Amino acid sequence: MKQFLVVLRGAPASGKTTIAKRLRNFDKKIIWLKVDNFKDFFGEDTEQQLLYAYKTALPVLEYLFENGFSVVIDGIFRDVHLDILKQAIDEAKKREISNNVFQLDCPLQTLLDRDKIRVEETHGLRKPFEKTTLIKIYENLKNNPIPNAEIMDTHSNSLEECVAIIEKLIPED
Repeated sequence: MKQFLVVLRGAPASGKTTIAKRLRNFDKKIIWLKVDNFKDFFGEDTEQQLLYAYKTALPVLEYLFENGFSVVIDGIFRDVHLDILKQAIDEAKKREISNNVFQLDCPLQTLLDRDKIRVEETHGLRKPFEKTTLIKIYENLKNNPIPNAEIMDTHSNSLEECVAIIEKLIPED
């Protein structure tokens, strides 16, 4: 299988993690790079902390590419982080690795409902997003689309359908 990069961009509870987990496969050298994991290194209270977290993911992406892995990367990638996302895509292009960007789309009310369910599933280990925060993120993503990104409706499409859409684009040998 040829290497590839799949970017999943979306609001919290839009399905990024669920889809990425389904796609990862160590035996096929498909790795899930969860950008949010880097936030714990710096905290997430300020824009500067978030920027450092996102920038930290770039060398990891390069390392994974150098070692023959395909990468599914997910994150919110708000407007201020689009340059980081562009750098990730450019890294794939430089190495002649195919890449596809998906903008996950879901109605706001569905995101709010899913966020509450996610908290219940983690047994209260994290608080749900404040409604105003989730609305702000949702609007930011809607108002700052990534050029040429494929819109993926994660409300109408099942998980299996979303995964199948992406798998059809994965290059064969």
